[in-house]
Amino acid sequence: MGSFIMKKNEPIYQEMRSLMPYFLVISGIYLLITIVFCFANEYDYSLPIGAVYGCIISALSFMLLGKACQNAVKKSEKSAQTYMSAMYCVRYLGLFAVLTIGALAPFISLITSVIPLFFPRIAILIRAIKTKEE
Repeated sequence: MGSFIMKKNEPIYQEMRSLMPYFLVISGIYLLITIVFCFANEYDYSLPIGAVYGCIISALSFMLLGKACQNAVKKSEKSAQTYMSAMYCVRYLGLFAVLTIGALAPFISLITSVIPLFFPRIAILIRAIKTKEE
């Protein structure tokens, strides 16, 4: 299955590193918004806890996707398709399990933990727009 440790000389490391500032800014703004809603909603601390939980899940999921792509490139076409399909299923089953745990925990807001799953896509889009402008 391959090692999931990122090495500095791999393209996936460089890609993750270039996306990290965008992801962190988006996550920071989101966390500030959830803190405001926490105070506005009679100190509902589950909102910012859910936001942090979701950001961690999102980052780990995106890193696993990137590493799976990096490993698939080293395989034959048919083997790579099978590998990516299997990793896709494993990743989404893991997301389902982790989000289910979050949904069952009374101190984690499910809604605020699901929203960060879109942040990697938003970060990629922002970086693409910024790179195109330059």
